[in-house]
Amino acid sequence: MTNIPNSLLRFFPKEQFARQFLSGEIRFGILEYYRRIEDSRRDESEGQSSVYFNVNAPQLIIERQTGRAIGVTESDKNIHSTISSLNRYYILCTSHPEVNISNLAKKYGRFMIRINRPLVLLERVKIAWQTNDMALDGCAFIAPVGYTKDELIDAEANLISPPSLTYSQKRKSYEGDREYRYLLQCKVDTQRAWDDHLILRLPDCGTICSPVIMIEG
Repeated sequence: MTNIPNSLLRFFPKEQFARQFLSGEIRFGILEYYRRIEDSRRDESEGQSSVYFNVNAPQLIIERQTGRAIGVTESDKNIHSTISSLNRYYILCTSHPEVNISNLAKKYGRFMIRINRPLVLLERVKIAWQTNDMALDGCAFIAPVGYTKDELIDAEANLISPPSLTYSQKRKSYEGDREYRYLLQCKVDTQRAWDDHLILRLPDCGTICSPVIMIEG
């Protein structure tokens, strides 16, 4: 975890939600929830990485009569890598302080809080998350979002994209959000019925955040 800004912004559609955040009631959404949500946060590919490597994919030459492979050549297509994680993640979305605040207020809500001590908030999140039976030990962290989904990138070793992209990658059309995610990594549990949201109750966050600001326009 490097290069976290000195402050982060969080937008809310209702003032009540912003004040609940300040009181220490922090609401996380499960990553897959954003595949089906009916608003500007929707992204049908959340939780799945997708990149094209700058390498042509191999192509088998098949003998039509026998169906046997008789040679290998290169196709005119790049190798596509897509990965999903067995672990579930709950996320809290924030943005870099130098975003276009007016644009994000229109997309995500006109009530804004500035988190003045992002790492202190993270430490409080870690403490609260450790008491949850879903928590993977030590797995609460902040990750910047990369806007490389479905883009062409240089080839990685073994032609496998970094596992971190499963929770921190979005399409280039979202890059104006300049998003940083607080993430809660869950234990693998295929039998659990997963709730769309969970709430962590922290000490009063008014001491590490600005008061609620209403963005006009």
